[in-house]
Amino acid sequence: MAEGMLVVKVPLAKPGAVREERLPFHNLQELLDLCVSHAQGAAFVQVQVAGVSGGRHHRLVLDFGHFGRSVE
Repeated sequence: MAEGMLVVKVPLAKPGAVREERLPFHNLQELLDLCVSHAQGAAFVQVQVAGVSGGRHHRLVLDFGHFGRSVE
């Protein structure tokens, strides 16, 4: 079973300073819920997923720039 971590880095008022939150998730619905609840402002986001594929352990890291909510 795959496990994941959403890493949200939010810039602070002090130049160069960031607040980092590490939020675990276990499926895509949990990832979506975390993204919706943390899409309040600009942030850098990284999604880390680890699991077994083809009998081998793999770790995938996806880096995203701007993170925010799309208006529909």
